[in-house]
Amino acid sequence: MDQIAAVAGVSRFHLCRCFAAATGVTVMRRLRHVRLYAAARMLAGGAHDILTVAIDCGYGSHAAFTHAFRDRFGIPPERFRADARLRPSAISLQEPYPMQPVILEDLTAPRIETAGLLVIAGLSDSYDAGNVATIPALWQRLMQDYGHLPGQIGGVSYGVCYNGDGQGRFDYLAGMAVESARDLPAGLQTICLPARRYLVFAWPGHISQIRDVVHTIWNKALPERGITPAAAPDFERYPESFDGRTGDGGFEIWIPLAD
Repeated sequence: MDQIAAVAGVSRFHLCRCFAAATGVTVMRRLRHVRLYAAARMLAGGAHDILTVAIDCGYGSHAAFTHAFRDRFGIPPERFRADARLRPSAISLQEPYPMQPVILEDLTAPRIETAGLLVIAGLSDSYDAGNVATIPALWQRLMQDYGHLPGQIGGVSYGVCYNGDGQGRFDYLAGMAVESARDLPAGLQTICLPARRYLVFAWPGHISQIRDVVHTIWNKALPERGITPAAAPDFERYPESFDGRTGDGGFEIWIPLAD
């Protein structure tokens, strides 16, 4: 994972999140598919020792390989090797991926901001490629159940992405900046973002375009500038002018920069 992230020029966390958003599968699931298709080609080419094929493709046992192979192709490796009629569909790794996001040609050039310590309080939950579309429900719960928070600073709101792992999962906190983590209502979580520099991308349009904005940042804006973000949380910033009921008012994406 670290090697793949280094080649892509992003952190491990950002790789997992953005890969899943772009392809519909996690990096590790894609890697498992690559290994299984490699194994299928070996078996179709005449490999006789299934355990050797399993080990060569990253599996520690015959049983683990057989289980994964059956889950992927619907048949055990022994039957696949014995029946040539079953082979053509498993020789090439060509799978349909939902590449819905588009590159936005009118994304304005970013600015650099230095932010001081930010203490964000709100509601947090864990997400992956399968349930990321439910994040708006988290915001709805925050607005309905809590409203103005004790010690809240202004009316700006933040959506913070953090704690990413190698399976494409990450935590997301929807909240507001507060003076401290003390005296907050039960049920709220906090995250402290140390002072650092950020690359800030502003988008004046509707919130429904946020996926395209993020896709454009990671697949065009950052690579073109040769920027490798820091291994730290990034966040969405919604100004006081943002209308959560209509989705209008614009928003910003803040990408952490390495020192």
